[in-house]
Amino acid sequence: MAFTGISGVNDGGNLIGTYLSSSSVRPAITVGLLISSMLLGPVLFGTRVSHTIAVEIVNFQIAGHLSLAMALLAAVLTMGVTWYLRIPTSVTLALAGGMVGAVVAQGHVNWIEWTGILKVCIGLVGSVVVGFVVAFLISKLLWRVMRRFPRVGFSGGRAQVATIVFQGLAYGANDQEKAIGLTALFLMLVAHRTHYEVTWLAIVLPWLFWVSGFFAGGLRIAKTVSGHVFKLRDMAAVSTQLGAALTVAGAAMLGLPVSTTQTTDGSLFGTGSALNPYQVQWGTVGKFLRVWVLTLPMAIVMGIVVTLVARLIAVM
Repeated sequence: MAFTGISGVNDGGNLIGTYLSSSSVRPAITVGLLISSMLLGPVLFGTRVSHTIAVEIVNFQIAGHLSLAMALLAAVLTMGVTWYLRIPTSVTLALAGGMVGAVVAQGHVNWIEWTGILKVCIGLVGSVVVGFVVAFLISKLLWRVMRRFPRVGFSGGRAQVATIVFQGLAYGANDQEKAIGLTALFLMLVAHRTHYEVTWLAIVLPWLFWVSGFFAGGLRIAKTVSGHVFKLRDMAAVSTQLGAALTVAGAAMLGLPVSTTQTTDGSLFGTGSALNPYQVQWGTVGKFLRVWVLTLPMAIVMGIVVTLVARLIAVM
C-alpha cells in the first residue's frame, strides 16, 4: 500500500507536470483521463513488465516474505527521501535497489537474477535516450509542418487529450505493473502457489492505492516538473508527452521496466533542445541526473540497513 501510494505521489505528479504548463486542457479533465486510461493499460498492452519485476530480479519463492517486505520498505524509504526533497525519482531504481540490498544483507547473492537486473538497466538507460530522441524528432517535425502549412491550425486541446489517454495507457502497462507484479507475487506467496498469475484483484487493488497517493501529494511534485526544465507551449507539450508515451509503451511490449519519470524528463529535455536549448534550465537537468545516479546505490544501502535492523530486532 505504501509503495504504491508513494508511486502515485511521485509518478502522478511527474505525469501531469507537463500538462500543467499548458492551459489547453483543464487539470480536472487531465486527471480523470489519466487515471481511467491507466487502469486499461495492462489489458491492452499485456503484463510482461509485471513478470519481470516479480520473478526475474529476485527469486522470492526462495527468499520468502521477509525479503519482499524489507525490499518494499527500503524502496518506500528511498522514495520518501527524494519526495521530501521535492525531486521526482525512479520508482524502478528504488525498487530494484531495495530488492538487491535485502538479499545481499542475508548473504544470498545467488538469489539475484542477473538477467532481470540487466533488463532493468537497459530499460532505464535506453528509455531516457530514446525518449529524448523521439521527442526531439517529433518537435522538429511538428514545427516544420506548421511553418510549411501556416494556415493549418493546431488544436492543442484535442492533441493533448489524445496524448493524455495514450500516456495513461502506457504508464498502466509499464510503471504501474511494478505494483501489479508485487501484488500478484504477494498473492502467490500467501497461497503457496508456484505459478505466477495476474488476476483482476492484482490490477485493481494497486490502482486504488496509486490514486489515493496521487491525490495526497502528486501536485507537489508536478509543480517542480512544470516549468522548471523548459516552459512548454501547446505543441511542445504534445511533443514531450507523445515522445514519452511511445517510448514507455514500446518498452512495455518488450517486457522492459522503465521509469515514466525518467522517460518524461528525457522527452522534456529533447523537446527543449529541439526548440530552444538556451531556454532549457540545465541546472535542473543536472539536479535530476544526480538524483537518478544516487537512487540505486541509496536503495541498495537502504535495503541492507533495513534488513539488518529487522534481523537484529527478531533476535532480540
